[in-house]
Amino acid sequence: MAGDLAELRALVARNAPAPGRHVCALPEILFVRSDRPTALARTQAPSLLLCVIVQGKKVSRFAGRELVYDAESYLVVAGELEYESRVIEASPERPYLTMLVALPPEVVVETLMSLGDTRAAAEEADAYVSKLDATLVETLCRLVRTLDDPGERRVVAPLVMGELVFRLLRSEWAAELRRQAAQDGDHVRIARAMTFMRANLGRRLSVASIARHVAMSPSHFAHRFREVARTSPMTYLKHMRLLEARVLLVNEGLRPAEVASRVGYASATHFHRDFKQRFDLPPVAYCKRFFAGSDKSIAGAVIA
Repeated sequence: MAGDLAELRALVARNAPAPGRHVCALPEILFVRSDRPTALARTQAPSLLLCVIVQGKKVSRFAGRELVYDAESYLVVAGELEYESRVIEASPERPYLTMLVALPPEVVVETLMSLGDTRAAAEEADAYVSKLDATLVETLCRLVRTLDDPGERRVVAPLVMGELVFRLLRSEWAAELRRQAAQDGDHVRIARAMTFMRANLGRRLSVASIARHVAMSPSHFAHRFREVARTSPMTYLKHMRLLEARVLLVNEGLRPAEVASRVGYASATHFHRDFKQRFDLPPVAYCKRFFAGSDKSIAGAVIA
């Protein structure tokens, strides 16, 4: 595993050449670098989140429970959740380097449908730390390598992302998550609801209207959606709208106000705020980030 881990460290360092957070051509991936320990900061995980440190050490707090992880381990946050964390080991000579992968909820749902498991399982944790293994490191290397080639990002990245989700959800930790997803056949209706949302991003949708489309009560739908997809229906809808907005801005050159309207935002100001929160840059600055490079186009979501 040492060789693959060294390669992954080099790939992350190349994509995070300076301190701070660095977006890339795959919206689910964020690279972070710090040259010194940091103060405790609050973080929001929008859905199932994988955090892989390739150099340095960090501690995260979940409802009073502390988890420490480093370059020999990884953290999984089990869904839409706020938590606190700080870098505890970093220096200019050996900076803290990490990659965060927000696992696409639709891929999570599809994988859970395939892995359906009704057996009783241990109580689910809101987050867990596990040792890195050779297979996971090699999978992450293949995923990051696709950033260098537009064709690989369109064709190979979705396959590798699906493999990554599969490996994480087949772990013992995810047994309760698999059991919940298999209950009552609701996972099929949740998948249908996701398809409906992606096909109607420009419409004013509500939990009630989406639930009605899949023949569920709004309260039951919202509860089961969060259990299965690891995020709320409205958070997922916002996530998909922002991914589509990203493509319209960069590939079609539309103005932010026009993009906001196309993806269902009534307020351009609200769109600007959400876009910056999701991608770390406001819409215009985000476009300049890509046009400054040689690659003038981006794909949509990792899974179309």
